[in-house]
Amino acid sequence: MGTSFRIGGMHRLESANYVTNVNPTLHPDRVMEVHDFLYILDGTWEIYEDGIPYELGKDDLLLLSAGKHHYGLRPCSAGNRHMYLHLYPEEAGEGLLVTEPLFHCASNPKIRQYVQELIAAYWSDHALKEEKISLLFGLFLCELSALGAGDGYRQKHARLIMQVLDLMQTNPQKTYTCQEMADAFYVCPKTLSNMFKSTYGQTFYSYQMNRKLEMVRQYLADHPEELLSNVARNFGFYDEFHLGKAFKKKYGSSPKHQKGKKE
Repeated sequence: MGTSFRIGGMHRLESANYVTNVNPTLHPDRVMEVHDFLYILDGTWEIYEDGIPYELGKDDLLLLSAGKHHYGLRPCSAGNRHMYLHLYPEEAGEGLLVTEPLFHCASNPKIRQYVQELIAAYWSDHALKEEKISLLFGLFLCELSALGAGDGYRQKHARLIMQVLDLMQTNPQKTYTCQEMADAFYVCPKTLSNMFKSTYGQTFYSYQMNRKLEMVRQYLADHPEELLSNVARNFGFYDEFHLGKAFKKKYGSSPKHQKGKKE
């Protein structure tokens, strides 16, 4: 059993806000008709759900489901700061099934970002406020789903992997060696290589090359008149010959046959 959320559904917030407990405070003893997403910004808190205790620290997110008994036996730390989203229950559907309500989110800053954006959207006067909240909540669920699906190793290095992929994606004209990329983020090449093998089942170099070739394939479909020599330079290949050799090995045909082809 668990709580299910439709990633593509309409989501409605009953309330959303920031709270600072200047003095140590017990969690309210209550059963709510809405789901309570509680994100710790600073401090600690122990919260019970139907008799099960959860110890929360900085960047932990706890889902307190509607209809369950929530309470505290020990007060939070002085100066505790947290955010919350109170979400109306919805019809069950395909999406994220939450079986373990506690998420450790330090490895994925996007989760914290989306909670903050949801709170801002809730308090805004945007003409499409409800639609914006639904879209943001869907993105929030996607990040939670990815966090929950990864093993401990992947979660630990998720932020670094995102930074590596961002650098790679925004500089397609470069082909990085594992050493160069590792130096950019102050890790050893072996650590970086192990991260990619654990997460994607490929070496860093293989992942980078496959991503580049897919970008080339899409680019050629949209720019059939572009010279292959320019494409090679723009995507980090030494010349047209090396691009053609790698492209044919992956797709079984030369880049020339890809020009103008749409999926």
